[in-house]
Amino acid sequence: MPDSFTISVIIATYNRPDALQAVVEACFRQTDMNFEIIVADDGSGPATIEVVRRFESQAPCPVRFVTQLHDGFQAGRIRNVAIAS
Repeated sequence: MPDSFTISVIIATYNRPDALQAVVEACFRQTDMNFEIIVADDGSGPATIEVVRRFESQAPCPVRFVTQLHDGFQAGRIRNVAIAS
């Protein structure tokens, strides 16, 4: 896998591991895998973290996880953290 990517797909999430799983699996079905996935989590519980860890170990492309403690709706902040990463 390359060290840098043309595309970084940022997926913002909060306590919807089912939706996160569906989105990431759709990304894995792409024919061009020259991208990375960055999951930007707004302080979800353990179920979301479990989904991400499972994907990190079996992904056909790099999957990274950035998170913050939940302190109200701060999706914009965690998206900015993901962009910076």
